[in-house]
Amino acid sequence: MKVASFVFVGAVALAAPVFANSVPVGFSTKVMCEGLSGRVGFADEAAMLEMDERLVTLPQTLSASGARYEDEAEDVLFWIKGEEALLGWNGVEMNCALAGGEAPWTARGNEPGWRVSVSEGQMLAELDYGETVVEAELPVAQLRDEGLLYDATELDLLVSPELCRDDMSGQVYPETVTLTRGETSFRGCAGETMDLLSGPEWQIEDVAGAGVIDASNATLAFDGDRVAGSTGCNRYMGGVEVTGDGLRFGQLASTQMMCPESLMQQEARVLEALAKVERFDIDETGALVLYSQGERLITARR
Repeated sequence: MKVASFVFVGAVALAAPVFANSVPVGFSTKVMCEGLSGRVGFADEAAMLEMDERLVTLPQTLSASGARYEDEAEDVLFWIKGEEALLGWNGVEMNCALAGGEAPWTARGNEPGWRVSVSEGQMLAELDYGETVVEAELPVAQLRDEGLLYDATELDLLVSPELCRDDMSGQVYPETVTLTRGETSFRGCAGETMDLLSGPEWQIEDVAGAGVIDASNATLAFDGDRVAGSTGCNRYMGGVEVTGDGLRFGQLASTQMMCPESLMQQEARVLEALAKVERFDIDETGALVLYSQGERLITARR
């Protein structure tokens, strides 16, 4: 991420964060801190930060360097400098890394089918199953209670950081979108499904209803089309694929260290469960749940 687009106010610069030569769309920028992870969206001289199941709006404040956002009443500071940020949260300051935020960004919906893509600040909307096409420059987002409003000439997009499930496939996406054209509004989903999984590792807390051994540190970590983790005994790694209606793990390879029998049994249960996974969801508590044929196989939490 580069910081640019300075607007001088007196002797101090007010900076707008720029990713790949344009301000990121929606809440596609991940914020990974020391023990916390979240995401941020940018509006005109403000940012909306979702962290630890809390959504705060931060006005931009004057800064001699970087882009600084702060709400003193909420005791929250978010100060972007290059590809890193300083976060003041619940009285604690921590260093953060920023990831994502680059175009293209995509939203989609059903009945009638529509799709909106944004790349380098340009919006392409394909409506009515592609029969109607609208092209426009994406405006600067405006703050709303629900999220960020992009008020274009022919249509509006309201983007919220609320999880969205496709009403046909059930696939989970990180953002909910309302597209409005004239008097008609359509609901849809936006962002990339894998963004919900990647980032800090997930601690496995249950396998097929049998729990896990305390302090065994069974984990899952996603990085693009790869997955790695620990069964509590050996490390494993392999491929993973998000499909149109689910999640599939490829053949997993693992180290071959011998462990106490209880951990070896847990390892067998973890690997067997991963081999059966067909889809995933994020439940109301923020836990990752992996399913097969409606059966809850693995529950993990950050």
